[in-house]
Amino acid sequence: MKGWLVNDCLTCIPGTLTLWHNMLSSIPGLEDRTGGYTNYAILADKIEYEYRTAEEKPKYIIRNGSYFRKLNIDIPTFCLIQDTMNNPMQTEVINSCDVVVFPSKFTYNAYKDRINPKRVEIIQNGADFTFFRPMPERYPAVLPNSIIFIGDSSIEKKGFHRVLDIIRKMPEMNFCLVMKDDTTLAKIPPEHRHRVRIFNKVSALVVRALINSSVCAICTSGNEEEHISGIEIGACNVPMVSRPLSRYLDDKADIQWGVIAENDDEFPQKIRYVLQNPQLFSPRDYYIGKYSTAISMQKWGQLVKDLSL
Repeated sequence: MKGWLVNDCLTCIPGTLTLWHNMLSSIPGLEDRTGGYTNYAILADKIEYEYRTAEEKPKYIIRNGSYFRKLNIDIPTFCLIQDTMNNPMQTEVINSCDVVVFPSKFTYNAYKDRINPKRVEIIQNGADFTFFRPMPERYPAVLPNSIIFIGDSSIEKKGFHRVLDIIRKMPEMNFCLVMKDDTTLAKIPPEHRHRVRIFNKVSALVVRALINSSVCAICTSGNEEEHISGIEIGACNVPMVSRPLSRYLDDKADIQWGVIAENDDEFPQKIRYVLQNPQLFSPRDYYIGKYSTAISMQKWGQLVKDLSL
């Protein structure tokens, strides 16, 4: 059954695989309509034109639910909420789609009092546990006893100011910063630079090696809907210390994956707790039964099948 996947692009970091790639490889008949990259400002107009002029029209659409307007196309439409927003455009998109998919209960709860969708589903996105796995090899450039952070240097989204605070408060630890932007050591205070290694825009193979070379991970974000990198980290059996958000709140009752720092001041204490009690944590065993790509894609495939019959 033919369907269209509608977003601006499949990934913003060349060489990395995303949920969109997984959908294309797992859902029969689903076609990529990103065109490589299409600006959100014109994306809806482009898709509506392509639909009007298509000889073989799709039976359904899967779309990003956050960044471009409602599609005026009368076929079953699924929207995935990847980024929490509060604006009339996104509310209209949510209320117009046949199914709205949230990646966590936490994210849905941020919306439920201000939307009126036809149907809501919670489908946690997953990681490839075959690729992301514990490995004995270590990446030579990573310093011993390193804490890993995967993100960028933005303040609001990824909370990089919290990373700097943790570096300052934990002089006994080293840090592995896997950056999706062009952050350099110039962002790090000079007195701490000798304890920090930065890796910019690296491939998934390198990310896997960097994770396996680290002893603990941190999620310092101001807001996260999915934090897929956290599942990839857990798949390598590295525990996480996270702010109280997203999937981590969904899973708060079980500490196998790691622990929550209820406020910024708790990060050093919680990281030391994780490092001093490794026997308490087995994130790979915990995540593999809930957050694998196979489980996520099975749920998406069934959802499409049910709605498109």
